[in-house]
Amino acid sequence: MAHKCALIVDDSRTARHFLARILERYDMQVETAASAEEALEYLSHSRPDVIFMDHMMPGMDGFQAVRAIKNNPDTATIPIMMYTSQAGELYVSQARALGAVGVLPKQIKPVEVDELLRSLHLVPDGGEPAGSTAVAQRAASHRDAVDRALRPADWDDLHRWFRQMLGHHGRSLREDIEQSVSRVLDERLATLSAAQAAREHRPGAGRWLSLALAGLAALLFWLQLDGQARWQAAADRNAELLAALERQRKADAEDDAGIREYLDAERASLLRQYDDYLATLEWGLNQAGAYPPGEPPLGDARVELLRGLVERLERIGFSGTVRLVVQRGDFCLVPDRDGNWQPAPADLPVDACTRFGEPPAAPGGGAVLESRAFANFRAELEDRGGPVRIEIADAGERLPPAPYPADGSALAGDWNRAAVANHRVQVRLLPDGELPAGAWPAADLR
Repeated sequence: MAHKCALIVDDSRTARHFLARILERYDMQVETAASAEEALEYLSHSRPDVIFMDHMMPGMDGFQAVRAIKNNPDTATIPIMMYTSQAGELYVSQARALGAVGVLPKQIKPVEVDELLRSLHLVPDGGEPAGSTAVAQRAASHRDAVDRALRPADWDDLHRWFRQMLGHHGRSLREDIEQSVSRVLDERLATLSAAQAAREHRPGAGRWLSLALAGLAALLFWLQLDGQARWQAAADRNAELLAALERQRKADAEDDAGIREYLDAERASLLRQYDDYLATLEWGLNQAGAYPPGEPPLGDARVELLRGLVERLERIGFSGTVRLVVQRGDFCLVPDRDGNWQPAPADLPVDACTRFGEPPAAPGGGAVLESRAFANFRAELEDRGGPVRIEIADAGERLPPAPYPADGSALAGDWNRAAVANHRVQVRLLPDGELPAGAWPAADLR
């Protein structure tokens, strides 16, 4: 069966990765977009089976994006599930009125995603998720280790053992009493037999027999009282011990809750540091993203930059994709005397531009995405099979970072300055998991 595809639209990298990991357990192909505008661009050429849309995003928000998708006949039938931190029937009603199939809370639970996918028939009824990734398995193993360390014994087994011990002690006590009584009876019966024989030959023997019987009754009564006292004392000691064990179990449970809360806070802090670190790396790399018109966007100069980036990412345990998005400026061009296309003079009105596009390629450049040195570097990285992968996406002139002048009276100089700003390579770091693989010190992130 072909893999189903889900599109996640959220400006939070952490939220995208968390929801993507849940969906990947169902063997679904997951695509992500950091904004509503990027999602609409993706939908211009692709059709996912379901869309998860965040509400509050910079620029176009989730409501506007849903309205745009439902107004387009090509995408109107794609089910959209919104999620938000807001609450209230008014928000849910607005989302459904725009065409969303429902609304989930911002802190999405796996069981809610499971119910949604089954209601949309995107996974078979009765099926189970395909399983978590290696990172999730390691996390589960670590949690089991913590549980084992925090719970040195099974309290139910310990209580059952004490009850068995108490019962065994009671049986032993009863056996001791019965043996003592039996021994005394045997002795007294022997005495009575001798007394009976003597009574037949000696007057007054009946009086001694009565005294013997009275002594035997007193002895039996004393043995019963002593046994009851010993039993009660043992029961009281065991009750105190069980109460002390219960108090210790509750104290251990409170300590366990405190440790788990501390570990959750530490993990959340590491997630924020890791996310901020990757965002800072992206920002720094994109400051040097421009490349000269007519030359390959992925040229020799970019090889050393990416080589250093890959080394740094591997050092902190990063496992994922470095996506290079090649964007091209839409230059205002005019022909020179020889008929070659050149950027128009700065004072020429934009309406007088003969052609818009990229200037003619220099020998070995222009239409070529990567130089030979860059291609060799990428092949070397693939052959090595490391945790960092290089992915190239040619966006062309779509979604320019810098807007072009909208005024029809604008000059070619203003237009071409925007084209130069859009003639660049943008770097995006896409980790496979929420945190780097293995243990890594926080100092590596600084």
